[in-house]
Amino acid sequence: MSLQHSKQISDHPLASIIGRRIILILVIISSSITLISTLLQLYADYTREVNAVEARHTELKQVHAESLAINLWEFNESQLKLRLEGLVKLPGLAYIKVTSNTGNQFWDAGHAVNGDKFESKIPPVYEGPGSQTPFVLGTLHVESSAEEIYQQLFETFTSLLLINGIKTFIVSAMVLWVFHFSVNRRIFSIMRYLERFRPSQKHVPLELEKPSFITTKEDELDILGLAVNQLSQKLHQLYSEIEQEKNRFSDFANVASDWLWETDADGQLSFASEQMLIQLDSSHQDSLLGKNLAQLLDTPALQISFEQKSDFNDLELQITLHEETHYFVLQGLAQFEYGRFLGFRGTAVDITAKKRAQTQLQELNETLELRVQQRTEQLKNSLEELELTQNQLIEREKMASLANLVAGIAHEINTPLGVAITATSMLDHSDNNPEKEAVELIDNNLQRVVRLVQMFKQTAVTNQHTHVENVQLKELFHDLSLGFQQSLTEKSATFVTEADDRLTWSTVSSSWLQVIGQLINNSLTHGFPQANFKNRISLKAFTQGDHLVVEYCDNGVGINDEMLDKLFEPFHTTRRNQGCTGLGMHIVYNQVTQILKGTIEADSAPEEGFSVCIRVPALEEEHPPGQ
Repeated sequence: MSLQHSKQISDHPLASIIGRRIILILVIISSSITLISTLLQLYADYTREVNAVEARHTELKQVHAESLAINLWEFNESQLKLRLEGLVKLPGLAYIKVTSNTGNQFWDAGHAVNGDKFESKIPPVYEGPGSQTPFVLGTLHVESSAEEIYQQLFETFTSLLLINGIKTFIVSAMVLWVFHFSVNRRIFSIMRYLERFRPSQKHVPLELEKPSFITTKEDELDILGLAVNQLSQKLHQLYSEIEQEKNRFSDFANVASDWLWETDADGQLSFASEQMLIQLDSSHQDSLLGKNLAQLLDTPALQISFEQKSDFNDLELQITLHEETHYFVLQGLAQFEYGRFLGFRGTAVDITAKKRAQTQLQELNETLELRVQQRTEQLKNSLEELELTQNQLIEREKMASLANLVAGIAHEINTPLGVAITATSMLDHSDNNPEKEAVELIDNNLQRVVRLVQMFKQTAVTNQHTHVENVQLKELFHDLSLGFQQSLTEKSATFVTEADDRLTWSTVSSSWLQVIGQLINNSLTHGFPQANFKNRISLKAFTQGDHLVVEYCDNGVGINDEMLDKLFEPFHTTRRNQGCTGLGMHIVYNQVTQILKGTIEADSAPEEGFSVCIRVPALEEEHPPGQ
């Protein structure tokens, strides 16, 4: 029964559900007892009546059968008929019939019973005076009606039920009236009081009516009313405490930076704290209610935890809010009631700042380690470059000192050489001179010495005659190749240049002419011992950062590692018997390192050709005075 049904119940005695139920039970019990007692009484009456009929039949057999036998023996029909009519009027007898042995004659009295009946057949026996053998003269048939007994019992049963029903009705009405005033009205008072009771309102105690002539001073309902008053007072107190805790919890939830949330069994949000609403950009809690929290946050990991229906802790999630990545740690407690899963209650702590700090710290550690590695690598490279530069400077100084020494010697030789050439020119060169061959031999060797002295002078590089200008490299290489065209043709060699048409560089063109010329002459002399159409020389120029890179390659016979290590040393040659001085690559080295301020590296292997890589910076272009 709901509360709405209770409001429809009237306080009339007949409207009392408990009263009517009590009356019904009382009627059923009383009726059952009455019915059982009546049935027992009827059974006793039935037994008594049946016994009376049987006794009447026995009386006929023992008392009247002999007199009837005498009348029948004497064949006194009038007396027999009169006696039968007198007997049938006895209680319990309905029909008596006497039949002779011959079966031709009979005498009866009363009416034969058609329905249920009790009947007996008694033989009339006659014993005459002095006779030793009795004679059975016929049959005495006696009938008693059972329906008369039934009718009598039914009347008794009806009267008893009617009397007991009236008595039960009167007793029930009195019980209902007493119950209404003593119990029902006070129960209704308690019910109405509970219906009107509100914990949030001022507490008003319950007062029950007490009819003095029915109720005692204190009964069970008075104790119940006292319990209701105590309960209502406690409920009022608990409500006040709950409201206080609710307000406190609400304040804590609203000012807390963490999320507080609750879901139902399907994972749909049923509660969200104010901070959660703000961060989810929801103006009111109702806009989030009924939405699946895992789908709302777009986190499959949370949906997996929901499906497990068990507590979870430290569930770290990455959530995008307002196009910005946030990190939360969720904790949830599974709620069960009587084994039935109700949902989750949990919190979500925003650890974005902590996560970013950890990320920055990790990046800083990784960056620091990388910086240390980079700095170590830089220091290592710097040390290697320093050692290389130191070796190059030592090599340059050695080469420069050696070149200056050679140039000084050449200068000292130059004067007596000039005198010798002048003296030789005074000798007779005519065919009639018998010493003509000696004169020509002296002249040829003096010219050879002149060439050597000139080459020695070239090893002493000076900046007095260097001119820095903006040079178009491809055009410079092309002009240089024209000067070696005949020599290239003799070796059947191909000279290929590769450079951008717009590539210009601030450098010393004369030094490049000496460098490239010496390299070409070295390839034709040493790299290509024989003429072959496969002989090929390539020259490639390009910029790399703030340096010009020139790569020179040939596909000649190459040199071994031992010769490669001594390549730039003066007077080192493999063909000294063919007139080579071993100063060509030394001049190239001095020009690149001292005039062009660059570096040169050579690479070769037997039968794999020869290559040189030259890296030079851009030199400051010279300007005429006044500009």
